[in-house]
Amino acid sequence: MKVFLSIAGLVLVWGLSAPLLGAQQKDTAAGEHIFSANCAACHGADGRGGERAPDIATRRNIVSLSDTDLITIVSKGVSSVGMPPFGYLGTQKVNDVVAYLRVLQGKVTVEKITGDPKAGHALFFGKAECSKCHMMNGQGGFIAADLSDFGSGISLARLKQAIVAPNEHLEPTSRVAEIRTLSGQRISGLVRSEDNFSIVLQTEDGCFHMYSKSKLASVRHTSHSIMPDDYGTKLSSKELEDLTSYLVTASKPAANQLSSKGKRKHDAD
Repeated sequence: MKVFLSIAGLVLVWGLSAPLLGAQQKDTAAGEHIFSANCAACHGADGRGGERAPDIATRRNIVSLSDTDLITIVSKGVSSVGMPPFGYLGTQKVNDVVAYLRVLQGKVTVEKITGDPKAGHALFFGKAECSKCHMMNGQGGFIAADLSDFGSGISLARLKQAIVAPNEHLEPTSRVAEIRTLSGQRISGLVRSEDNFSIVLQTEDGCFHMYSKSKLASVRHTSHSIMPDDYGTKLSSKELEDLTSYLVTASKPAANQLSSKGKRKHDAD
């Protein structure tokens, strides 16, 4: 990844890491054809998952992997989850399909950040109340995902979409469950553990609650998260720009690369 800081504003180049810029060129157009023929049937044409394989376009644990890691996975497969190896395609084609995957992940774009990260910081820990649930570099809550490196692996458009439409492409572990006890008490929270006999919820105050299902009237798994879905109206366009700018510049990889003096360039692995 390359990061430039200039008077005109912060320009982020989400690259595919140093190997893409080296001697071996990667062809994303060819990668698209390879992906369609070999990967889309399981992972979906947009990489966001299908009936037989998970989302590899937006899940942070996948997006944050290095190119080397992805190339290894594609080449060798993952036998434990039934993914076959594709090393027989050859090095060039494997590199091409990884390059196209990065396109699906939104990591091959040139972005100019026009928001104010300082104002975004104030929003994160203030009006927007993100820190009640999310942690950023050791500060904040822990019931929701740690966002310390979230901004380093997602395009600004997708990052903004994640804020204003949190229930799109929601992972099962982020969905709220609502239970009703035999006495009529209703409790909602994130499912931290569940089997045929018991369920453990973590409520918004961070506390864990274990219930025996035999003592519950009902358990309902919802399709929404604990994150408010009104940020599109609660925050102005300028505030959303400021907040996304903060999430990007405060992310661990980016924070180590930014300088407040002049222009600095850095190639990340």
